[in-house]
Amino acid sequence: MSWDVKRPSARELLAEAAADGADLETVARGVLARLAELTGLSSTYLAETRLTMDEQYIVFSCNRSNFFHIPEDVTLPWSEGVCRFVVEGGPNYTSEAQKQFPKSSVARLLQIRTFVSYPVFTAEGRFFGTLCGASKEQVEIQHEILELMRECALLIGQRLKPDVGAQSESA
Repeated sequence: MSWDVKRPSARELLAEAAADGADLETVARGVLARLAELTGLSSTYLAETRLTMDEQYIVFSCNRSNFFHIPEDVTLPWSEGVCRFVVEGGPNYTSEAQKQFPKSSVARLLQIRTFVSYPVFTAEGRFFGTLCGASKEQVEIQHEILELMRECALLIGQRLKPDVGAQSESA
């Protein structure tokens, strides 16, 4: 991909994704596909965090690799996930995930090398989960693309309905 192509703003990217429909699934899938293209990561995904169940549920994902997939409709243990360590203060982006997050069994099990994660909050300010990307390979991502992903996490969160993610805080 040529980097001299104009990069969209987060609002432009979401508006482009919403052109096919305004529902969360259509928007999220469009954004995940575009972020995968812009970052070069094997998988990008939106995950809901269910703290009381120690789960991270993969709501939507976009996979561009034949040998590394984050499937939809599966759960990973939140306490062992890479996202948890980012939410708790780790860096949002690393190209050495297993070294950066040695306590993450998910990073080791999936052999994640490059990882990006930004928290997603609902319009009411409640923690929903994370917008993430991962690869087994080392992928260098430009600061502007990381900022775009952070802004997309904010804007996707504002599109969440109040009842979406209710399981994040309930048993």
